[in-house]
Amino acid sequence: MELLFLYILNDKRNIKSCSYNFSSEYFFSYDERSRTFSMEHREGLPTHWFGNNILNITAIVGKNGTGKTNLLDCIIKSLCGGGGGWGIFRYKNKLYTNVPAILTDITFTFDVERFYRWGSPLNSEFEEHIDDTFVTYYSSSIDRSLSNRHSHYHKFSDISNSYILRQPINQLTESPDYARMSDVDIMQTNDMFRLLLFFIYSHEQQQTIFDLIRLPDYFELKLLYFSDLKPQHPTYQALTQSLHGKGFKARLRWFILTQIFLSRHQIPESWNDQTSFDDIVSYLNRGEDYRTNIFNVLDQLYDNGDIQYHEPQLTGLRKGFHELKFNIRIGAITQEVLNALYSYYNFISPGPYASFGTMAYNNVSNAQVVINLGISSGERAIYTLIARLMGVIFSVQGEIHHAAINKITQGNWFNGKTIIILLDEPDLQLHPEWQQKFIRLVLSLLYTFFPEIKFQIILTTHSPILLSDIPKTNVIFIDKRSDGTSQVCNELNFKETFAANIHTLYNNGFFLNGVPIGEFAKQKIESIHRRIEFGDIDSYTLNDIYRIGEPIIRNILLQLYDSKRNALPNEKRKMLLKEELDKLESTE
Repeated sequence: MELLFLYILNDKRNIKSCSYNFSSEYFFSYDERSRTFSMEHREGLPTHWFGNNILNITAIVGKNGTGKTNLLDCIIKSLCGGGGGWGIFRYKNKLYTNVPAILTDITFTFDVERFYRWGSPLNSEFEEHIDDTFVTYYSSSIDRSLSNRHSHYHKFSDISNSYILRQPINQLTESPDYARMSDVDIMQTNDMFRLLLFFIYSHEQQQTIFDLIRLPDYFELKLLYFSDLKPQHPTYQALTQSLHGKGFKARLRWFILTQIFLSRHQIPESWNDQTSFDDIVSYLNRGEDYRTNIFNVLDQLYDNGDIQYHEPQLTGLRKGFHELKFNIRIGAITQEVLNALYSYYNFISPGPYASFGTMAYNNVSNAQVVINLGISSGERAIYTLIARLMGVIFSVQGEIHHAAINKITQGNWFNGKTIIILLDEPDLQLHPEWQQKFIRLVLSLLYTFFPEIKFQIILTTHSPILLSDIPKTNVIFIDKRSDGTSQVCNELNFKETFAANIHTLYNNGFFLNGVPIGEFAKQKIESIHRRIEFGDIDSYTLNDIYRIGEPIIRNILLQLYDSKRNALPNEKRKMLLKEELDKLESTE
């Protein structure tokens, strides 16, 4: 299924009576007076313009507050829930709509299939439904609550920060300030598991796109606990009495044992001073022998030289804070390693603040397992998007992880079907170099790993760099009416966007009005212009003019400067010319 058009009568925010066309092949419109939908054929992009498995890409452009995110919200509602707007979509070479047939006063001037019911066209609870399409939504913003918070949506997955960070208030627990792990930290750790799995998957399948995106050589793993209490259990006492020396393996055993015995997990009654360390790690793996345990895996990596570890400096540590951190070479990560990490992470499973209780009230540990890549916020943003997007598609595709054999199998049952990807300003936090690579990177990922799945991508953006990868026919330009509501602008009024330079895109007017420079710089240029106009020029004026990087503006001011200088009294003109000559000679 491919979404072609959406008409929104009133989203009760800032969209009223707006038509949005997502296809370069068709142009749909709706007449409110006659309550009629019409269609025109257009000369669209060639088939497979964006790639063999990409149905289409649409960019939505507009200034803040023009309703870009609201539009994505309405798309989700119309496809996966209820309301949102009247849509037209292509399915099995036929046109369909979610305008129910019972609304006989709404007519179409073209052939279209209509359901006899309201609601999501993807709802398989009805006999009439579309079962080959899935929708996913991503946004790095955390200031928005998508409407599905209180709704039941069909064939939909929300992988946005705001959704993942949402926690019921009754899950929040008391814990010391320094022991708290934020929801963001937990979210990023989970994203790291997804990314490591994606890296392993790519490496094992010998399919890689890391000529476009490269991971660091190592990632950091931390084991933490927060308590000055020493567990009094006889098993703990017996197994730790000889662990007083330094060294990675001794400290690793100490941390594993301490985290286990300070956690709120029920310790088996059979454990005593004769219980072995192997019995402990078997308990971590629920007694399932095929599961690798965290100690043996890290022990082997250390012996192979794949772990970087330095003895900790004990100065400045906070009371009750204990940390074991080391770096693991990413190239050494296998399914076996990831299984062990994940099993242990789940055993020492964090709540919203990664705490098992409080020191103040329960005298128990707040244990944590933290994974960090040691990357910038911009790099993390792109890695996070990739990890979540690939994770949800793997899931839809039918990926099954077999812990017993440390392998992934793929059912491929979603082949030939469609995933609609909605991206809300994915360029946020991305360096311009990443923005240049973004479209190519996403398309390479989707084709490399899922060549038999069809994808439609709809994204909002503020980036002229990203937009230069999208032809104008595939861009929806949005602006505000005088009453503050959203309106769709005629694309014919704008210059071509595909392969256009940034200056041209800025001059289109949907990013900035006027010259695309900062307001402070603009104010300074206007001040210089006024000074020259009034003849208030001196030796510093020329310096100010040459400080301007934009050549057209600089040359205009130089011409004005020359004309005004020539009109000055001879003595002042001679002084300025002498100063200019001195500057020229000093730069030779």
